[in-house]
Amino acid sequence: MKIGVLADIHSNLPALNVVLQDLAAEQVDGYLVLGDLVGYGPYPNECIEILQKLPNADIIVGNHDWAAIELEDISLFNEEARQAILWTRSVLSKEMIEYLGSLEYLLNKNQYMMVHGSPRDPLDEYLVNIERFEKNIPALKADICFVGHSHLPLYFFKQKENGTAAMRAVNDQEILNLALGTIHVINPGSVGQPRDHDARASYGIFDSQALTFVQKRKAYDIAMVQIRMREQQLPPSLIDRLAEGI
Repeated sequence: MKIGVLADIHSNLPALNVVLQDLAAEQVDGYLVLGDLVGYGPYPNECIEILQKLPNADIIVGNHDWAAIELEDISLFNEEARQAILWTRSVLSKEMIEYLGSLEYLLNKNQYMMVHGSPRDPLDEYLVNIERFEKNIPALKADICFVGHSHLPLYFFKQKENGTAAMRAVNDQEILNLALGTIHVINPGSVGQPRDHDARASYGIFDSQALTFVQKRKAYDIAMVQIRMREQQLPPSLIDRLAEGI
């Protein structure tokens, strides 16, 4: 079974459309969406509406999603993120607010688990180094775990018996072999706001039978998003960063 893995869409409709078009061409059987459907970008209602209609989709909530419906304190967000959240709150429809409020923040699917941040802190922890990976191992409910939040395509792994923890970035078209007897934690990067100096939308495909993960990147119309963001008077730094992938 081939499953599209998406994270951190952040209200970026053109990026989401390009990714879903590619996954349809790959004939995926389902989808995992790892939270932060909204925040930062200018198309929150449109993105949620599309994601709601995906067939065989497991979708969880992220910290920006909770912030948008006033379930997460935004006092610790940076100024630009706060402004974007306040704007998002002003435009979200009642139906979309209710939908975001209905989402779980962690799902355990037996073969794999999915969280936005980390297994021990599903909403807010950034899993970006080996120390945090090792501290999260006791909280894992499956040998394969998909995470988002950092906007970086990363792979953490450790053999269960006498293994040494390791991590590395994952490149476009790279195939990860998810061997049995090893713990695997995978971040597919961000669809809507990549931060690894590659502006292309980042996502992946998990094959649950072959036990592989393929990292993917796809270019989209960044200028279109930037124009819409300027029209909505979203923070200039959020607009500029899209083209730089930071």
